Amino acid sequence: MSRNPVKILHILDSLGMGGMERVVIDVANGLDRNRFSQSVCCISKVGEAAKFLHADVRVIEIGKGEAADRLMPFKIARVIRDEKPDIVHTQNRSGIDTMIAGLPAKTWRLVHSEHGRNWPNIKSEPIKSRIARRLLYHFSDAVFTVSGELADYFCGQTGFPRSRMGVIPNGIDLNRFDQADRKDIRPELGLDGNHFVIGTVARLSPPKDLFTLVRAYANLRLSHSQDDFRLLIVGDGELRSSLQQCVNEAGLSSEVLFTGARDDVPRLLGAMNVFVLASLSEGMPLTVLEAMASCLPVVASAVGALPELVDDGVSGFLVEPENPRMLADRIAAFYNNKKMATAFGAAGRLRVERQFNSEIMIGKYSDLYSKIIN
Repeated sequence: MSRNPVKILHILDSLGMGGMERVVIDVANGLDRNRFSQSVCCISKVGEAAKFLHADVRVIEIGKGEAADRLMPFKIARVIRDEKPDIVHTQNRSGIDTMIAGLPAKTWRLVHSEHGRNWPNIKSEPIKSRIARRLLYHFSDAVFTVSGELADYFCGQTGFPRSRMGVIPNGIDLNRFDQADRKDIRPELGLDGNHFVIGTVARLSPPKDLFTLVRAYANLRLSHSQDDFRLLIVGDGELRSSLQQCVNEAGLSSEVLFTGARDDVPRLLGAMNVFVLASLSEGMPLTVLEAMASCLPVVASAVGALPELVDDGVSGFLVEPENPRMLADRIAAFYNNKKMATAFGAAGRLRVERQFNSEIMIGKYSDLYSKIIN
């Protein structure tokens, strides 16, 4: 006798253009339709990345505003009653309200995942947050993070047993990068074929520390012609105007290109010679995996899970955060040795294929859901 598919309800703040959101989309699209039926609940707004979901994935929007909403647990409880899921999977901050929603009579299994630290508390959580997270973790049927470093951090902050905190690394769909049409992308962006293009893809927000990247670029320019380099910044956020002002004051406005938010990242990566992420804090950034899938050498801060992704001296270089001089030196190493850059890019691609592709990730999600429902 055939069994009905397991119903999964994913809950997160929104489906914006971020890494965690992309993981939820890839899992919702990639799980076996004969075994799983899925819906996604967005607490604040649906978000622009929802268009990537398959048509059979139902999307619910609660519509939370900017202010705190003390009724949110009741609103989530109503969604759960309507959807009747077998499993509710919460991401990051959505877990606390969902835990409260399930206190009266939980008839479903709860999976919770942590995808990164909460800014600005990147070194230590406030005491209220520690207590709430500890309660959430114990209330959950399964809890995991996207990296070993993040699991160590949250267990250290909450006292939750490390042996009970799972790890499922992020993965990406390699087909998106194999099939990307990169033809004419440089002329389209106004870039010359001879430019050495330093690129990043990031939300323009404090944790990404793009000011250090701009300062590193300015350091590079002290010893090179303005025709040698270009800086390509893909993404948008609250610091865009401040970053543009910083670029203008440094006299680099003709050399630094801001594209804003884009949904054709695989094409844009094709315009770059090296990928840089100068973050102060990270979970497991998909943008670095995407750069590696595009055969780009990487220079990244040694924070979060980045040392788990970038094999220092093999597929890229790891640097101290907030150190523009060191960042500039490592970028220059690739400019001065194109053969090394190509070899590092190839090593990064192989690493993603073997450890961080979406098929591996989706398989682990599938195994977890099946285990807790049985």
